[in-house]
Amino acid sequence: MVDGMIAIALQSGTTYDMPKDLYFGGNGASQIQPLALAIFLIAAILILVLPRKYVIGPLLATGLLLSMGNGIVVAGVHVLVCRLLLLVGWIRVARDVQSEHGFYPKRWTPLDKVFFFWTISNAITFCLLWGQFAAVVNRLGFLYTTLGAYFLIRHLIRDKEDVVLTVKVLAILTVVMAVFMLSEHITGHNLFSLVGGPDLASVRDGKIRAQGPFAHSIIAGTIGAMLMPLFVGLWWQGRKYRLIAGLGIAGGAGMAIASASSTPVMTYLFGALALLLWSARKKMKRLRWGIVISLVALQLVMKAPVWFLLARLGGLMGGSGWHRAVLIDSFVQHFWQWWLVGTQSNANWGYDMWDAINAYVGAGVEGGLVTFILFIAVVVYAFKRVGISRKMAEKYGFLKEARLAWAMGAALLANTVAFFGIAYFDQSIFAWYTLLAMTSATTTFVANKKPAQPQPRIAEATTAAFAAGTVPAEAPVGSRQTFASLLK
Repeated sequence: MVDGMIAIALQSGTTYDMPKDLYFGGNGASQIQPLALAIFLIAAILILVLPRKYVIGPLLATGLLLSMGNGIVVAGVHVLVCRLLLLVGWIRVARDVQSEHGFYPKRWTPLDKVFFFWTISNAITFCLLWGQFAAVVNRLGFLYTTLGAYFLIRHLIRDKEDVVLTVKVLAILTVVMAVFMLSEHITGHNLFSLVGGPDLASVRDGKIRAQGPFAHSIIAGTIGAMLMPLFVGLWWQGRKYRLIAGLGIAGGAGMAIASASSTPVMTYLFGALALLLWSARKKMKRLRWGIVISLVALQLVMKAPVWFLLARLGGLMGGSGWHRAVLIDSFVQHFWQWWLVGTQSNANWGYDMWDAINAYVGAGVEGGLVTFILFIAVVVYAFKRVGISRKMAEKYGFLKEARLAWAMGAALLANTVAFFGIAYFDQSIFAWYTLLAMTSATTTFVANKKPAQPQPRIAEATTAAFAAGTVPAEAPVGSRQTFASLLK
C-alpha cells in the first residue's frame, strides 16, 4: 500500500510525506501475550536473585525471544516489555554497585565512548531534523533502550568466563529459534505468535520466509548468521564446549536458511570466510589494502558505481540487491540533503527509497554526517579492540584467548557486511550490543590470565618487554599486574 502511494506520487511529480508514525511510533493498540508476560515475570525474578554472572541468561533469553510488539501505549509512549526488562536489570545494577562499591566498568574503553557519542549524536540530530515533540519522545525512548541495554550488558560481561557463558547462552537460544523457525518455514505458521510474533509467515517468490520472534525475516536470519562465528570461537575453547558449540553453529545455519533471504546467507558466508583467514592473520594489513585497491580498480572500469556489485550478488542469491544498490546510489547523490542533520525527504529519492534498509544509510538519513561517521567509528573501534586483544593474547602464548578474539572479529565482519542489507530495529539490538560489549571485554583475556605454571613463551615475551622498558621491573613474571600494566 505504502509502496504504491509513493510510486503514484513520484510519477505525478509530487512530494510524498510519509506517515509520522513510521518515524515516531506511538501508534497501535496495547498488546501483551499472557505467555510473554509470564516469561517476563520469571525473568525479572531471576535477574534480581541470581548471582551476577548468571544474570545474562534470563536477560538475553527474554530480550531476544519476546517480540518487540509486547507492550502498552500510554499517551503515545511505548512502554515495551523489553524496556521494563531493562528497568529490572538496572535495579539489579544498583544493588551490585552498593555491594561492589562502584559500577563496572570503572573506566570506559574507547569503544564505550564512541558508542555513547554516536547515541547522543543520533538523538540530538533527529530532534533537530523533525523539530517536533513526538521526535523528542521517540529519541528519549531510543536513548533509554540503546544506552540502557549496552551499558547493562557491559556491567554483566567483564572477563573471558563471562564471555564464554554468554556465547553458550546465545548458542542455546539460537537452537531454540532455529527449531521454531524451520517449523515456520515448512508449515507457514509461527509458533512465536504465542509470545507476540505474527501468526503467519510472509511469502516471497513462492518461498516461506520465517521470522520467528523478530520483526522481519531478514533480521531473523541475519542474527543467526552473525552469531555463528562466536560458536566456532567457543568450539576452539576445548572439547567440553564442542557439543553446545556445534549445536549453535547448526542453529545459526538453520535460522539463515529458514529466513529464505539473501542477506543472512551473505552474512554467514562472510563470517565463515573471516574464520578461515585465521592462518593469514599476520597478513591482514596487506589483505585490507588489496581489497581497497581492488574496489578502486573496479570503480574505474565498471560502467556503474562499485556498490552496484550488491545488485549482482542479490541476483545470484535471490533478493533485493538492486534496491540496496540504488539506495546507496541515491544516498551518495543526495549528500547535500542529509549531511547536516539528516533528511525528511528520502522517500522522494526514488521508488521504495523511504525504506532505508541499509544501516549505514539509515545512520546518515536519521542523523547527518556526524552521526554517520560515529556509527562507522563504532565498528572501527570494535575491530581495533579485538585486533589488539588477539595480538596481545598470541604474544603471551594464550592461543585459545587469541582464537576467541578472532571469532569476535569474524562476527564483526559478518555484521559489517549485513549492515549493507539490514538495520536492527527490533529486539535484535540485544544480540548486536552483546557482541560489542564482549568486544570491549577482550583485553581482560590477557590481564586476568593466571597460568598454572610458567610458560616459556610468556617468559621470553616478558623478558623482551623488560629490555624494551615497557614492563615495570618489580612486576613478577606472569602476574596479573604485569599484564595489566601492558594494557594501559
